Amino acid sequence: MTPGRVWIVRTARLAGRVVRALGAATLLAALVAGLPTALIHGVGWPLPGHLPGLEEIAAVLLAPMSSSFLLDTLACLAWLLWLVFVRDVAACVLDVIRKARWPDPRGQGGPVRRVAAVLIGALLVAVLGRTAIAALANLPGPARPVGHTSVVADAPAGMTPAAGGHTSIEPPHSPVEPGVERVRPPRHGVHDSLWRIAQRRLGDGDRWPQIWDLNQGSTQPGGRVMTNPNLIHPGDLIRLPASGPPRAPAPPPGPTTPTPPSSHPAPSAPPSEPTAPAPATTPTADHAATEPAAGAVTWGSGEVFVSLGLAAAVSALLLRARRRHHARYRPGSGRRDDDLPTTPVVYQLRLAHLHAQHHNDDPEPDTQTDHTPGEPAAREHPHDPVQSTLAARTHPVPADPPSAGTQPSAPVVDIALDTSTHHADNATTNTAAGGTAVVALDLARVHGLGLLGPGGHAAARALLLTLLTTAVSAGEPVPSVLVPAGDLARLLGVPVPTTHLPDTLTVVADLETALATLDPHTPVPQQPTVLVASPPHEPHQQARLQQLLDNGAQHGLTALLLGQWRPGVTAYVTAGGRITATNPGLGEPLRGTRAFTLPETATGELLSFLRTTQPPVHHRTANHDAAPDTAQPSNAESGPDRLEITTNPPAPTPPAADADEHTHEPPPPVAADTNAVTPVPLVLTVFGAPALRWRPNPTQPDDALQDLSPALSNRLLELLVFLAVHPSGVSRHRIIDALWPEQPPRNPASVLRTILSRIRRALDTATGGAVRELVLAEHGHYQLDPAVIEVDYWNFAAAVTRRRATTTPEQRTHACQAIVARYGGPIANGLDAEWLTTARETTRRDALDAVAALARAQVETNPADTLDLLETARGFDPHNELLYRDIMRLQHVLGHHHAISRTLTLLQTHLAEIDTTPTTDTINLAQHLRARHTGISVEASTQSPAT
Repeated sequence: MTPGRVWIVRTARLAGRVVRALGAATLLAALVAGLPTALIHGVGWPLPGHLPGLEEIAAVLLAPMSSSFLLDTLACLAWLLWLVFVRDVAACVLDVIRKARWPDPRGQGGPVRRVAAVLIGALLVAVLGRTAIAALANLPGPARPVGHTSVVADAPAGMTPAAGGHTSIEPPHSPVEPGVERVRPPRHGVHDSLWRIAQRRLGDGDRWPQIWDLNQGSTQPGGRVMTNPNLIHPGDLIRLPASGPPRAPAPPPGPTTPTPPSSHPAPSAPPSEPTAPAPATTPTADHAATEPAAGAVTWGSGEVFVSLGLAAAVSALLLRARRRHHARYRPGSGRRDDDLPTTPVVYQLRLAHLHAQHHNDDPEPDTQTDHTPGEPAAREHPHDPVQSTLAARTHPVPADPPSAGTQPSAPVVDIALDTSTHHADNATTNTAAGGTAVVALDLARVHGLGLLGPGGHAAARALLLTLLTTAVSAGEPVPSVLVPAGDLARLLGVPVPTTHLPDTLTVVADLETALATLDPHTPVPQQPTVLVASPPHEPHQQARLQQLLDNGAQHGLTALLLGQWRPGVTAYVTAGGRITATNPGLGEPLRGTRAFTLPETATGELLSFLRTTQPPVHHRTANHDAAPDTAQPSNAESGPDRLEITTNPPAPTPPAADADEHTHEPPPPVAADTNAVTPVPLVLTVFGAPALRWRPNPTQPDDALQDLSPALSNRLLELLVFLAVHPSGVSRHRIIDALWPEQPPRNPASVLRTILSRIRRALDTATGGAVRELVLAEHGHYQLDPAVIEVDYWNFAAAVTRRRATTTPEQRTHACQAIVARYGGPIANGLDAEWLTTARETTRRDALDAVAALARAQVETNPADTLDLLETARGFDPHNELLYRDIMRLQHVLGHHHAISRTLTLLQTHLAEIDTTPTTDTINLAQHLRARHTGISVEASTQSPAT
């Protein structure tokens, strides 16, 4: 700031102080001197000049009221009020002089005393300034009681300190013997607890179990026996363990939370009460809340505003659910219309996650920058597409899962997006692109989070979904959520049947039932528990809940309260999602951030989605009534010696007119003619990891080709794969819809020209000018040039087309053999795009249908080759139980009985990847096949660790 501007600011401040001083002095003088002056000159002496007799008093009372009598009466009242006001002004002035402190307007004396205190305080601030007042407050004065701390100077904007300006409970007045602590009475709605006693006397709240061990079963004043650590009463005498250094609590798995500095209030201090803040003076405050920011996902009018971590978790759950759904396909059935349905919010979150991944690889679709030739592109080739989605999570996942017997830790959840990039001392912040940071709050550490304001319910819905999804997708202990039915209906807008909710969310009748469920009379829970409810209004319920949260924090017990919660942290959320006021201390990192929010409809859809993504009924332990999973494969139609994949008729041939992604377009005829004469220079492999290779010499063998893939980014490879699975070419708008489904570029034609130019330059540099043009573009239609490139998918598609057009069993067998031989695994393994889901599943089912047709043709005459064929198919679909059951049947027929147990173990291993276990039919079949040979039950050898 320039010196001139500093001078202007200081002058304006001084002028403001002068105006305030003149206003306060004028009003004070008018009340102290002006009021009596006006009464003397305007009314005069209101009392009679002599002592009236009884006749005069009776005459005045019985006669009609005159105007002079009314004025005299009002004047007497005004004189009395003036005398009281002058007395209170004098008392406030004496307080300031003797005690050197700010006059408390909330002190005793009534409204007149408050007006006097406000005027004296305003005049004092205007004359001396706030800095001088703060210095006066720190001068030596009367001794304050131990444990009392003034919070007036430290109270943040928008917050009102508690009555009396104290932030801790008063110490007991009656002395107790050493080593004994008396339970303090509640103050400002905050009750004492064993955790707070341990924090206050031992320096570590997590040492409360040591206090409980000393006092369990002790007799308290009044004859009550202490039987529950969460039910202590004011006046109880608590024995303390021997003093010693506080033990360091074991860090919970996952993100760690730094210790707050000593300048923050202790957790045992009751926070001040948040009040509704004044409207924002900046006109763009709420407008900024509707703009998308890095690290967050938003669309529509801004009602859906969630973290990228939630989008990644939903994306991972969707992929896992699809894999379980696809694993139920019966080879040979020919079904192509049974995809897993997705709701709009799930689809949008999936696209947002994919866009974030593509953003890291290719930030702007319209950019002209190119990847440096010869430098490997930042590309992943994971074997498991689910694991690749977890790489974009906001928080790191622990390397090793917590072992059995360890205490669960409460989740650290994304709550808001900090656009000011300040880093909190007590909350985990993860800086995202663009200078923003995702603020993650440790719910157990704050001992309950309350959300107030018009946006409080929307923020609570986003937090609830973050709790339910992040742990599930990462394989961490899933929090058990308790919510009363009434509070759930208020969150979602309408009552929701329990059959539409995930099993991890338990609906109870009311808060009293939830508190009884949380009461830890049982051993330490094996999973974190979160209560979502309105704060209790009854004092005994409030004390019980507070002590549960205090004592159960180290066991992963926490609460999300739909209202103010004084013992923990309370945040005020505006309608635009801004957190404008919080408690001091642990709540300060949230102030000024934008909370993640979800509307009611989207929340209901996501809860139903979580229900559908749960493991099958035969595997999970459900706490809701659910219908049996009829989609699970069953072997009821086949005996132990009959293959299940051969019980269906041949797969029906799709209509020839259907030429979308669910069918295979025939490869261009030019490719076959060209390949028959001279090998083409480029080879594109789309099955498995995509790769583009160059043949410098036409006589060079395929295993000696030069790999050009490192010169291409993910976006360029994805375009080549998309064109490869459409041999006849595809229009521009279909390319844009597939590659940029969420945010299409402003100028699609220019973007495609840029990408094709990048491909051309990369090929020209890598091949030394031998190959330049790879894509034929004409009138908005794009196609790979078959005279320049050959694709493995084209040979597979040609075999599928021949199988559909065959008229004899021999032709069909040859076509099926070609399909099985040319299927090389999932299309573009390592690339993650929504359009690839259909293409991968279609080709996989084509290969499985070919396996079923070959097995049907040769199982009776050649069971050994059929077993080899099914083992090959198992590599196509490692989670399909039907294949494993048929493999075990063939192993029984061929006498390979010892391999049956190994096959079942392999199935259990693969199904664990998608959070399920073999069905009862499969286990019974394995036992039956083994028992037919040995007569010995193999129950012990077929038990899954997951069961």
